[in-house]
Amino acid sequence: MIPLVVLDLDGTVIGSRGHVEDCVWQAVDKAKAAGMKFAVCTGRPCAGVAQKVAARLALSGPHIFQNGAQIAYPSGEALKVFALKELVARSLVEQARALSLTLELYSPTTLFVERKTALGEAHAKMIGVSPIVRDLLEVAASEPVVRAQWVLRAADAPKVLAQAPTGVQVSSATAPALPDTLFVSVTQAEVSKGAAVRLLAEHLKLNLADVVAVGDSVGDIPLLDAVGFPVVMGNGDPLLKERYATVAGDVDRCGVVPVIERALTEQV
Repeated sequence: MIPLVVLDLDGTVIGSRGHVEDCVWQAVDKAKAAGMKFAVCTGRPCAGVAQKVAARLALSGPHIFQNGAQIAYPSGEALKVFALKELVARSLVEQARALSLTLELYSPTTLFVERKTALGEAHAKMIGVSPIVRDLLEVAASEPVVRAQWVLRAADAPKVLAQAPTGVQVSSATAPALPDTLFVSVTQAEVSKGAAVRLLAEHLKLNLADVVAVGDSVGDIPLLDAVGFPVVMGNGDPLLKERYATVAGDVDRCGVVPVIERALTEQV
């Protein structure tokens, strides 16, 4: 049996209907009864839907949030937090103001926005988190900003990526529940899902070669590269399906279930 299965959320276990299907929970419950451990590895914050999913997967275990910038228990207790430099956060806020695009700033506990937009409100509803409207320059100066995130139409992505600050990690992702929206996440340079899963495995005293990870977007590449058993969802980015040998089914068709079932019988 594989001792640990690490799951991305959007596009992996959360599909176009915006929740984890019963078929996935049935497979998870069976695997947990046999002794398998699970962890979330997501760009979402430790709040709302992600927090609830993490708690059901492993209430007493740590999970990876904010694309690796926060490793925490579902209670919110943190094992590790990596904050952006204030100057980086400020430059992103100024860029958002100049471009009139939607930027979110996340502390370990709160989502901040400068103004309400249609894209931002749709995203907040999807993740189940109520944003706080506040001057984001004040947030950058007074809060530990672990992650900044652009919420964009795909056509606006080049404007953002062309002016990305130096010394940061930039990753992009999509969500089946908001198919026309692109999420561009900014964290510290050394922060990634891959770096975070290494810290998680060390904490759990597990060998990464014995870990399964499942993802669907290019932002999951550091996670998938770090583990012994990387799996790409059938609905995933074509680049990932070329890069990794094991491809699961579609998220909206319980595609991760056979992965969990196989992990129960895999010898490590």
